[in-house]
Amino acid sequence: MTQFSIPVIEYGCARPGAAIAPPQPFIVNDRQLVFAMVRSVLTVNSGRASRKYLAAIVKPTLRFLLDWNRAPDLRVSALYLNVIRDFSATTRIGELAQGVSYAYWKWERGYHWIADFGPWVAGLHPPYAGTKSPDYVMLNPTSSDLAVMESKGTGSNCHKSAMGTALRQGKDAVAHPSFSRSFGSVLTLDSQNSAGVGTLHIRDPEGATELLPELSYYVFRRSFASWFELTGDENLAAWCRQEFREGSDPRQSRRQITNDNGEKSSPLRAITAAAVGFDPDRVRFEIDPLIAQALGDFDEFKKIRPQLGKHGSTIGNISDRGSMVFPDGTLVIEG
Repeated sequence: MTQFSIPVIEYGCARPGAAIAPPQPFIVNDRQLVFAMVRSVLTVNSGRASRKYLAAIVKPTLRFLLDWNRAPDLRVSALYLNVIRDFSATTRIGELAQGVSYAYWKWERGYHWIADFGPWVAGLHPPYAGTKSPDYVMLNPTSSDLAVMESKGTGSNCHKSAMGTALRQGKDAVAHPSFSRSFGSVLTLDSQNSAGVGTLHIRDPEGATELLPELSYYVFRRSFASWFELTGDENLAAWCRQEFREGSDPRQSRRQITNDNGEKSSPLRAITAAAVGFDPDRVRFEIDPLIAQALGDFDEFKKIRPQLGKHGSTIGNISDRGSMVFPDGTLVIEG
């Protein structure tokens, strides 16, 4: 596996131009990055064939987009920038930035449950009246911290303009009483600059908000929609995306969630498995039994909620087999 070490620079709220600590490396391997990009693509309009197509070509796009000879530095290939038209290059860099941000917040910062912001806020009360929407709504199961995040990518080595845009998109969200934290996340990439190593810039405002268990549950449930979309279980993906409605009882939509989900014949499942080196005919896409139980039953979610923030899986030691274990309790196992 190829590993990338991405410097992360955080900026304070009072002085947004000043870093609050020296850069810290975020280590992500190519398999984690592929899955993070696939799931970030599938958070939005995932029923559309175009989204599934974009998810399916993540790995070959990365092979062409990045300069793999410069790892562990994350650098865009000069060849890529020279042959792709401007709008295509910008779009691909934006997709890479979303994938890096998705991986960072999920693995490094403990926001295991990440869902698309736009459709999720449809059922909030009072109604969301903002004109701008950030990319994601995220929940940290350990701290119960609900936050919104807007991700941007730029081909320059300056993050300030992109960060300003990201923070403006989150400003409307924090005006709603459900939110008090709005993160800006900007990936800078400058392959023409010898110092232009891919760097993640974070504006991390302070503050948190208490969250109703029902609201937490809907964020938790919706975050798995991209997983079921990936596994080929369209019905479960649609169930996860049911809108939150103030006053509704989530107990009315109990569902049995099995450990191994989806259709083994799903093209996207097979393509993604093969892209990270798994045999599509021998791979299983599973969910930790504890997570599956909480996902299908709101009462179980409330009962075991304090345990959901723990890393790892209750399925057992699978490190000696081909496997990936994700912080949200999903697993890909070969064998």
